[in-house]
Amino acid sequence: MVIPVVLLVGGCGHKQAATENNASSSSEAIPSDPSGDAGDAAPISQTCPAQATTSFAKTKFVAHSGLAFGAFHRWLWKPFQAGTFKKGANGRITAFVKGGLAALFVKREVRIAAEDVKADPTLCKAIIAPLDKLGDTVQAAFDKLKGGDASGITDLNSSISSIESTSQKDGVPIQEDENADLTKKPA
Repeated sequence: MVIPVVLLVGGCGHKQAATENNASSSSEAIPSDPSGDAGDAAPISQTCPAQATTSFAKTKFVAHSGLAFGAFHRWLWKPFQAGTFKKGANGRITAFVKGGLAALFVKREVRIAAEDVKADPTLCKAIIAPLDKLGDTVQAAFDKLKGGDASGITDLNSSISSIESTSQKDGVPIQEDENADLTKKPA
């Protein structure tokens, strides 16, 4: 009985420090990269190797881009088409929270897919430039959507479709995975 009381009293901290933290955090703007890591903001290097430098680079590219494109379509594109992001829509705040997390996930997966593309000379020549553009526009598109401008999401959807068709032409079809279940063991 004593331990929970001690933890409760000890966990309260100093009230003045908590007040100063709240005052400073309310005056600061929300960062565009909540992870605090600006690694996603760095440009993707567009140098292509003469030969494959990583095992299974195409397979990894398909997996990461499939997850990214599936997350985009499930959490951003479909709610956008359903009108969930419009002012006054039912579930708008939830859609924005899920969409924001999906945008961060898409940025991360596109960054990883770009690293896989840079390891394969065939994919690199055709896909690295569109992937670079896609990685740069994901956050901008979501920010535009928060302001009510849907052009960013439609541009992002056309960029994704372009990358999918280019990849298909190069013999690496991307299967979007909207319902990835990471708890199942592969068959």
